[in-house]
Amino acid sequence: MKFLNTGWVACALGLPEPKETASLTQISSDTRSLQKGALFVALKSESADGHEFAAKAKEAGATALVHRRGFNCPPGMVSFPVDDTLTAWRSLAAAWRREFTLPVAVVAGSAGKTTSKELLAALFRGKWKNVLHTEASQNGFQGVPATLLRIRPEHEAAVIEVGIDEPGSMIQHLELVAPDAGLLTSIGPEHLEKLGDVDTVEKEEGVLFSVLGIRGGLAAVNLDDARIANQARQISDSQRVDYSLKGPAHVRGNLTVSGNGELWLDVEGVSPKKERFRVPMEGAHNALNLLGALTLAHGLGLTITELYKGLVTFTPPPGRSEVHQWKGCKVLADTYNANPTSVEAALETLFGADDSEGETWVCLGDMLELGTLEERLHRGLADPILKHGVRNVFLFGPRMKKLEDELRGRKFQGTLAHFDSQEKMAERIRSAAKSGDRILIKGSRGMKMENVWKALQSG
Repeated sequence: MKFLNTGWVACALGLPEPKETASLTQISSDTRSLQKGALFVALKSESADGHEFAAKAKEAGATALVHRRGFNCPPGMVSFPVDDTLTAWRSLAAAWRREFTLPVAVVAGSAGKTTSKELLAALFRGKWKNVLHTEASQNGFQGVPATLLRIRPEHEAAVIEVGIDEPGSMIQHLELVAPDAGLLTSIGPEHLEKLGDVDTVEKEEGVLFSVLGIRGGLAAVNLDDARIANQARQISDSQRVDYSLKGPAHVRGNLTVSGNGELWLDVEGVSPKKERFRVPMEGAHNALNLLGALTLAHGLGLTITELYKGLVTFTPPPGRSEVHQWKGCKVLADTYNANPTSVEAALETLFGADDSEGETWVCLGDMLELGTLEERLHRGLADPILKHGVRNVFLFGPRMKKLEDELRGRKFQGTLAHFDSQEKMAERIRSAAKSGDRILIKGSRGMKMENVWKALQSG
């Protein structure tokens, strides 16, 4: 990038320009992928402090360093001392984003962000050859800048996933991203330790619509979520494209299940006639995720041919609605994260996937970061469990003890057990599950519920 030099960096950081201007090749915080001539930003995370790797960065070829004031920059490196390296990292990303004019779409929401981001990026590939998108779930204060700093001149479009965990975080992310379009997947309980309650979540997520309104961008609006529909009033009719699986909308979807159990989405509003798309992941919630991605992509001008062409490139993100077969049982491993909204969606998927008469096994780990509402929300999972007639409930984690108490208090008639390890939970399933049964494994990322599936495979 011709613009990238030490003078540009100093300007982005509000620092005096170095005596001699030198060209740079990249901006990175990872010594493992440094190029010769790079600017290394010494970020601090929960597990490491980038300042400890400054010498290694120099050995790898970095010629400049962003570091905290008072740190001794290795000799021979251009020094950029700052009060806070994370703030500097974000300032560099914001300046970097301003150097490019490609269309940028944001995906946000309480659940389904990563799947929707991958779906939208796939659809974009039907039109644009080089599409940048967020890797994994790098959607926070370090991850969003990291994605923006990967933009290169050859990129024709970008899809950025944005996550929030405290008031004010959405506007801080969007000030960097400067989105041209966006969608909210859902609004529900998430990160309540800092966000407090769902009303605050709604207000914070809704900032996306406010920013798009100001920027003249396009919003895909999920009318099936009342909180999203409420927040979308911030944006003019000319800047929104509504979608729904339940009622009238600009883009209307209808679910059908084929004879072999595949889920299909019949869509009106993306071409003069009704179009049919195969939903590449199980569950009505994933059909809604697909409908949202189709709606935004179509709103941005993609043709029906481009939508079909792009969708075939979709690869499901790991840990989300993974479907496996184990000893004749169908296993739904949805282990990347969990909140009440996504757990209920997973239960809907488990019971709506087929008409098997086998037993159902629901294995749940704690839902984390729910703040003062965690007991109520864990107990609240009893409602969908009882509604669906789950016969076997296996629980892991101290918070799931509350759900166990709730189910016992409501005279749950099936098998109910709490375990102190994922391996013991898997051992119990191995001893009791039979061919034709269905098994759901779900929990927040920190609970590592994927270990249940790994233990089943090894047994």
